[in-house]
Amino acid sequence: MVRVIGAPRLIPAAGSPPKTIAEFIGRAVSGTDQVSIAMMKSPPGWAEPGQTPEFDEYSLVLKGTLIVSTRTGSVDVQSGQAVIVPAGEWVQYSSPKGAEYLAVCVPAFSPEVVHRDDLVSSQKSIPIDPADITYKEFGKDGLLYIEELWDLLRSHHACNARYFKDQLLARPFLERCDDILQTNAARELLVHLAQVRGAGPYIGFCVSSAASGSYGEIESIFVLPEYRSLGIGTTFMNHALTWIKERDVSEYRVRVCEGNEQSFRFYERFGFYLRRHLLIRKTEVLS
Repeated sequence: MVRVIGAPRLIPAAGSPPKTIAEFIGRAVSGTDQVSIAMMKSPPGWAEPGQTPEFDEYSLVLKGTLIVSTRTGSVDVQSGQAVIVPAGEWVQYSSPKGAEYLAVCVPAFSPEVVHRDDLVSSQKSIPIDPADITYKEFGKDGLLYIEELWDLLRSHHACNARYFKDQLLARPFLERCDDILQTNAARELLVHLAQVRGAGPYIGFCVSSAASGSYGEIESIFVLPEYRSLGIGTTFMNHALTWIKERDVSEYRVRVCEGNEQSFRFYERFGFYLRRHLLIRKTEVLS
């Protein structure tokens, strides 16, 4: 039977600064044991501990350069090239200048069979402290910087959605930007972004809007999973609420996608509570 995987699932990543792993097929997403397929986006300076996995790994580099180190030396795998690392071979992956690549593991990847070198010690040697997180503010032009993070947020919503997954996946980033800009044409917009030590890719964003005498709204907020214990979301919310209050608004709003009800507790910490439900009829349902 043909089966369509509607959206990937984010998988925790080893190494620092953390890369993004979006698994489309594998144990976590599709329950597939034979093979896993994942899109990897590793930032500049990323490196992970060495490992001796029980699976063959096939990597196709789409952007940048992936450095593959083994006991016999290192090779640079450039964009448009592929590399095969057989099971049982010690290997270490890194991307000094950043890379995007497709990784296929046979059998499927799992933390139990990757056998990383002293992972706990490796992670402790390069800790990330909340003081290492820096923030930048932009107006409407800041939307240009959130596309990759927004795509991951859309995938998160699609994974959790029970009824409107198809509509979420069909909506491209530029359409969402146009919607935000048109809705807030006469309103102010704040785009708040987070980085590690002021360098490298952005790891989270918060988009807020406000107008005096009208409402203020947290339009969108997202932090990469591996950074969610550092208080970034709380910093985003506190800063956004202060900014909105300065605009003398009449009401504060947050909209939550269907399937993301687990976020209610987070928003309740800032005084937001469910006031009404809006039910939308799916057009393909026959009466």
